[in-house]
Amino acid sequence: MIKYLSFILLLASIHAHATPIRIASDIWCPYVCENQKGYIVELTQRAFEIQNQKVEFITIPYKRALVELQRNNINAVLALPPSAIANNNLVSANVVLGYNTNDFYTLVDSQESFSYISDLNFTQQAAVVTGYDYGVELDAWLNAHTNSYFASGSDPLAMNIIRLVKSRHSVIIDNKNVIEYTASQLNLSQQLRYAGTIGKPVPLYVGFNQQNQANAVMLANGIALLKDNGEYQSIINKYNVLPEMSYDNARHKRLHKFLPVLN
Repeated sequence: MIKYLSFILLLASIHAHATPIRIASDIWCPYVCENQKGYIVELTQRAFEIQNQKVEFITIPYKRALVELQRNNINAVLALPPSAIANNNLVSANVVLGYNTNDFYTLVDSQESFSYISDLNFTQQAAVVTGYDYGVELDAWLNAHTNSYFASGSDPLAMNIIRLVKSRHSVIIDNKNVIEYTASQLNLSQQLRYAGTIGKPVPLYVGFNQQNQANAVMLANGIALLKDNGEYQSIINKYNVLPEMSYDNARHKRLHKFLPVLN
């Protein structure tokens, strides 16, 4: 009987590893890029591969990915903040794979700067990506102003950058690494200007539904293995992710790192 049970458990384990883990995200390069690239994509893929577990990545809009995760049509979603983990009752295994910030960009000839919500005014035409969490205060401001523009679709940040260059709005808000990467791909970097950051860095996780708690633990184990063998830093080095940014402390100085860490 014991031998029979051991055989059944072995077959179950083989089947689990033979079935790819389905992970979804929208494009948010250099974190999540097309053609299964991006440093969070590569870290996640290698974390499972090093344990002989295959992974299948799917590119779909952010809000839809969360819905499909709740329906158990996919197993995980990449680059989620703590609020998304909590609000959707997800599991993260406490593995931080990066940080997000609310970074502001204007046209290059603008003189505006942003460090606090009070720096925004009623005439501000701000553009963001729909479905994302920008923090309680900034979300409230965006939702209270009819000038706010919420982009959606397959490449909403690129749309916001193009609209900014065309003066459809005066400022865009997103992660600095992602804005600068996307602007570079659009050949529009010289027309944009970093104008400040509001709020503190927010950690990013891979969120699994409750049916995939074992996969969350496997990811944590895999990331630890990649750190031990040096692959973790090797993958990070392939992407142009800013190692650190400092802000003027005369107005609320802080130093924070964008490089991923493992708790």
